[in-house]
Amino acid sequence: MKDIATRRRPARARSLRLLPAAAVAVAVAIGSMPSAAPKAQPAADMVLRIAAVVNDDIISVYDLDARTDILIRSAGMPDTAEMRERLRSQVLRALIDETLKLQEGERLGLSVSDEEMESAVAQLEQQNRIPPGGFEDFIRAAGVDRNSALRQVRAEVMWIKAVRTLFAQRVDISEEQVDLVMDRLNAARGKPEHLVSEIYLPVDNPSEEARVRENAQRLVAQLREGAALPPLARQFSQSPSAAKGGQLGWVRQGDLNETLENALLAMQPETYSEPIRTVAGYHILALADRRRTAEPEPEKARLTVSQLALPSRGPKALSRATREEVKTVVANSVKTCEDMNRLAQEMDVPNSGPVGTVSMARVEGPIRDVLMNLGENQVSEPLPTPGGELILMVCDREVPGGMPTRDEIQTRLRNERLETLANRHLRTLRQQALIDVRI
Repeated sequence: MKDIATRRRPARARSLRLLPAAAVAVAVAIGSMPSAAPKAQPAADMVLRIAAVVNDDIISVYDLDARTDILIRSAGMPDTAEMRERLRSQVLRALIDETLKLQEGERLGLSVSDEEMESAVAQLEQQNRIPPGGFEDFIRAAGVDRNSALRQVRAEVMWIKAVRTLFAQRVDISEEQVDLVMDRLNAARGKPEHLVSEIYLPVDNPSEEARVRENAQRLVAQLREGAALPPLARQFSQSPSAAKGGQLGWVRQGDLNETLENALLAMQPETYSEPIRTVAGYHILALADRRRTAEPEPEKARLTVSQLALPSRGPKALSRATREEVKTVVANSVKTCEDMNRLAQEMDVPNSGPVGTVSMARVEGPIRDVLMNLGENQVSEPLPTPGGELILMVCDREVPGGMPTRDEIQTRLRNERLETLANRHLRTLRQQALIDVRI
């Protein structure tokens, strides 16, 4: 394969190890893949065919084909010989980078514990709306070998630990740096900010320019034909956002370089950009939504709510006198949601107690009006309902938008600095590695 930079190594590799098949883009891919029967164990000669040697590790052709299978299915791309040929160089590069991350962790004497893997898998389940503990079921339904499916998760956990070991003590965010961001946000208040995802393909040297540009154009074509961005970002993007399916979150004015900001301003929500060339490489941007910087959006708030129903009919109907007595108790003694929930439990009335998290965007009618104007731990006036009355209380209110806190800004700046150092270090590892591509 000529479009991946290679370095020849001695014919006899030292302590070669086969990489398990296809470390999948698990967080999104598994949740979206159709059910499939497990693939038969490949013949020995297939397993032993070598796609690439990375220092002391082998990437087999089976690894490459298995990862390509999962990517095609998870991203909703057509399973054709032409598509597989297009993806092959990109998938192999991703496997090479994954191997380098694992090797660097091992060099530093790091390991990934069972508890760390369990935590990472639980986070993936939460991010992708997989029931807690349901990851194994998705693995089996997809027909993917368990160890193979967890390899990329392990590599990313190892890489995070390696980056922290190498660079955490070198990153110090000063109060002056936080002040600069606060000043910039205040100056940008009311101006557009964008909810963005990305795929970033670096150009490490001029000889790669044409290959990277062509790959970027192919990815844009696949996205516009209906392919899902998160698995493509996890597989191909070289940005730290790849671990989150390419999600950058809300991007404010000044967060990106001028070229990318101008491209976003010209885009409409729910569209993809053409490949955008910057100094370091090519970016593909996906714009999901747009809003105004540092302006709260109460109509999109998420509320944690408790309620107390006062039924006037049905098997547990309360008399008018009892309902009035309960209202008095609520007004005099209910000061928190814990008080409300305790009273609901004592009364044993249906539809009472914790409601959970409610999105204001999905609430309509009189209840919406009440919740919009209700402060935290404030009891509402009884709200008439077809079966009686309802008393509401907001336990917590998360309002998107608005100014971030200083701690939030400091955390973001620290993460951005670590991400920059991590990208630079991976590029160095790639340049220094003995990589022998054999297909």
